Amino acid sequence: MATTVETKLEVRWGECDPAGIVYHPAYIDWFSVARMHFLSAYGVHYMETFHGGDIQVVVTDVACQYMKALRAQQEITVVAQLDELSRVRMRFSYQVFDASGALCAKGHTRHAFVEHGSIRPVNVQKVAPAVWQKLLALPVAHQNT
Repeated sequence: MATTVETKLEVRWGECDPAGIVYHPAYIDWFSVARMHFLSAYGVHYMETFHGGDIQVVVTDVACQYMKALRAQQEITVVAQLDELSRVRMRFSYQVFDASGALCAKGHTRHAFVEHGSIRPVNVQKVAPAVWQKLLALPVAHQNT
């Protein structure tokens, strides 16, 4: 089973500053899209799983290192990987490549499982065992159960 999922995107003008260079928050949005595609590729549909049930996922940490500027209308690939999974949190890493294959940015997001409608952390295995079983089927670079 592949441990990464690629998401192809085109840089939109609205993601750029007046000079046509991608504005830094756009990368965080791309991470979110890539994370949802990663989960969906393995049968975990984000909105249904985390917003229609007993638990939600919140971002607790995000980082991005920018290496090469991107501009409007460039084709990019965002590669997402699940690095860690535990009963209370998960961590994804991302790489953003341009059409030539050059690494333009890399980063990560950390997430906590919380009770629906609150920010109280929960053990997903106890609160939503069916969700936990789906998560256990994901390819993880380093498993922390």
